[in-house]
Amino acid sequence: MKQICFIILFCSFSIGANFAQKKSISDVHHINAWSPYALRTLNMNVVDSGSIKIFYALNATVIGKPETYDDLQCLEIGSHMSKYFSSNVYNSDSLVADWVKKNPTVEELKIPKWLGSKGKFDGWSEYIYSQYFKDFFKNELTEYSRLPLNMDKYNAQYSEPLPVHNWDISDDTLTVVGYLCQKATCRFRGRDYTAWFTIDIPISNGPWKFGGLPGLILKVYDKDKLYTFECVGIKNHIHKFPIKINKEFTQYKKTDRQELWKLKKKLQENYFQITTVTTGITLSYGSNSKEKIPNFAPYNPLELE
Repeated sequence: MKQICFIILFCSFSIGANFAQKKSISDVHHINAWSPYALRTLNMNVVDSGSIKIFYALNATVIGKPETYDDLQCLEIGSHMSKYFSSNVYNSDSLVADWVKKNPTVEELKIPKWLGSKGKFDGWSEYIYSQYFKDFFKNELTEYSRLPLNMDKYNAQYSEPLPVHNWDISDDTLTVVGYLCQKATCRFRGRDYTAWFTIDIPISNGPWKFGGLPGLILKVYDKDKLYTFECVGIKNHIHKFPIKINKEFTQYKKTDRQELWKLKKKLQENYFQITTVTTGITLSYGSNSKEKIPNFAPYNPLELE
């Protein structure tokens, strides 16, 4: 019997910076849009139930050290639906929701944006703040895109047919969290990918939008290693757990993947300017108010087409 790794998340209760907090350019190694305020986790609907959760490290520097991940993410698999989301963000949102419940009279601007531990990534990323639901009855994938700070009125959703990956399977093998995996490659929406899947878990699913192999994908990355998803733990539940969707998602504007792509690009590359124009709020960057706003990192998504 294979040994199954279990993830134990320890959350510290240090309060994250509010949107008004100023940063020095030397404080960050990536220039990204600012992460949004916490999502209310008490307003949830149950859409399915499952018995297995798979945890993935996103862009781990050292796979055994969670603090070196960009994020820790979770795939919940149910009878007809799966959910992929940031475990770090969900835990933080839950802690903030609990904090608000215990401090009902505190004014909104003093509510913490982030509580608990997180990875090395600083700021907003669609691969951390979006949630992905695969509906196997409808053959449909839906992304709920939670946008950067002060851009919440532009939060959006779109649905598309479950992506088709034309995998080429080879005989190469690799062991991931104790499971013997087989190699598969494909080209998907402008990038070349390598995936490692195990037939010992005969579930055709994986992190993000990946799937379509005769076993669970435990590791996958693009040719340029822009993003690497690697399994760090699998938890089997004796009793089924509910798979939930946030009720706030019903308020997200319906769009399509291409239009959302354009919006994400604008926000990534011109975040401060767009925030000022659309909200009237001027966000300062650096201790000197006259300090020149730096160029944000170019938008370099996994999907190029």
